[in-house]
Amino acid sequence: MKPPAKSLCKTFLELGDAVSRNLHLAYGSAISYGEETITESTLLEIWRRHSKIVKIRTFTKRQEARNGADWEWHLIGRKYTLKMRVQAKRLPKNTLQFPGLFTYKAKSAPHPQVDMLIAEAKRDRLLPILCFYSKESAKSRWRKSAMPSPYEAGCLIGPARKIQRHGYQDLASLEARCVPWHFLVCSQQGRSLFFPSVGKLNGRTQIRNGEIPSYIVPTDGYLFRPIREPEGEHGPIGLVTIDCRDL
Repeated sequence: MKPPAKSLCKTFLELGDAVSRNLHLAYGSAISYGEETITESTLLEIWRRHSKIVKIRTFTKRQEARNGADWEWHLIGRKYTLKMRVQAKRLPKNTLQFPGLFTYKAKSAPHPQVDMLIAEAKRDRLLPILCFYSKESAKSRWRKSAMPSPYEAGCLIGPARKIQRHGYQDLASLEARCVPWHFLVCSQQGRSLFFPSVGKLNGRTQIRNGEIPSYIVPTDGYLFRPIREPEGEHGPIGLVTIDCRDL
């Protein structure tokens, strides 16, 4: 399978591959390669390569944000804009489980992290997403053979509500409810996803299944809406907007 030609799509493939390979190296060394480091270095590279269409705005540092790489992502299409709240988790060394996935709570937080992700995403009309960082050898479903050659899937994304409802913490079970993150910006025709494809955001195909959810908004109104910093102690670290109108 050849990699798609679109440059943003290729960037997501390359950076997901780099996360997988870097985790493999980090696990075999004394070097820490944590969630914040992965998220921030990856976002920096996306912006470096695509600064004309990618905007990154950071907010005041908050305690909750420092314990989960909690970001908002907005994908802007010609017709619709998809708004997401994304929380990242790195697979720990020497395990195929994400211990505490549903119970971890920051010291200053009133509730477990995943509960707050879902509740605050609902309040702010965002799609709550969990992003899992893992190395190639830990995966069973999204192995290199299931990816465009020669890439590894280091970043998997899944719907937080569904993941919490099923209650599994092992990577193999989580993989069944996730897709590689390049699906966000690559053309994925014929696939049924938990988020609209770039083609649907751009109006090339219809968004079906009844009423459009609150986390998908008309782009015309979105583009002229002022961006305000979230209120409260436990808001996101920042906002990533990607202009997908020419994809």
